[in-house]
Amino acid sequence: MPAWVVAAIIRTTIIALGFLFVASLWGFYISIRPPRIVSSVTPENLQLDYENVRFETSDDLTLTGWFIPGATATKKTLILLHGYPADKGDILPALSFLQRDYNLFLFDFRYLGASEGNYSTAGANEVEDLLAAIQFLKSKGIREVGVWGFSMGGAVALMGIKKAPEIKAVVSEASYASLTHMASELFRIPVVRFPLAYLIGLWAKIFLGIDLRNISPVEAVQNTTIPVLLIHSLTDEVIPFSNARLLEKALGDNPRAEFWFHAGPAHGELATEYQGRVADFFQRHL
Repeated sequence: MPAWVVAAIIRTTIIALGFLFVASLWGFYISIRPPRIVSSVTPENLQLDYENVRFETSDDLTLTGWFIPGATATKKTLILLHGYPADKGDILPALSFLQRDYNLFLFDFRYLGASEGNYSTAGANEVEDLLAAIQFLKSKGIREVGVWGFSMGGAVALMGIKKAPEIKAVVSEASYASLTHMASELFRIPVVRFPLAYLIGLWAKIFLGIDLRNISPVEAVQNTTIPVLLIHSLTDEVIPFSNARLLEKALGDNPRAEFWFHAGPAHGELATEYQGRVADFFQRHL
């Protein structure tokens, strides 16, 4: 083989490897430090009484939240978990109907919204945020909760089940099946898809000490027997429906698992019958 051909192959290889290195590192960085979003919506805008609260996580971060008492006095409480990279105000308008029957507790995950933190972990350490929220509610005399979560929040809700016996029912909407699965979904170019996903996993391990293989709602729910309602749009382009199929299979042995897979709106848009289905689920299981 001529020397110039060998040199050209070496240059091409170096350029390709350089691209993979830079693209994966940049993708990793922007995924853990997305622009902060702080919604202008508060419970006051919806004529709801509420209490601003702050509580600490096990790794000493201060998270901010709202405790919204139910329309009638009750101990029944729902924790509502927002998606990535939004905040608690993003989900409040769509879920305020639940305040008719339950206390509502919303908070900003670490780094996001008005909470402390130097970076997001897309669900990995956010489970600790959920556990801290449960401990805060226990200090108010609330021993059992239902959890609703969307997207990243849905994944956190599912992963929290085996760590928090206080969780008695979960509605998980548009959850990913595992972070390794999602990492490969981020890149749609077949040739570089898996190398980039591998490198992002490597950066997570090196810089954050997080093994993406361990961040898996699929693994977390395999032996659960609590009521779970899994919601996913067939046309979701952010977290593809393949994630729902994996979760459905993992929940196959749970006789109290329910599934609503609809062909309606995509990621983050409410489908027809949404309020009725979610309210009915929690009324039957809390």
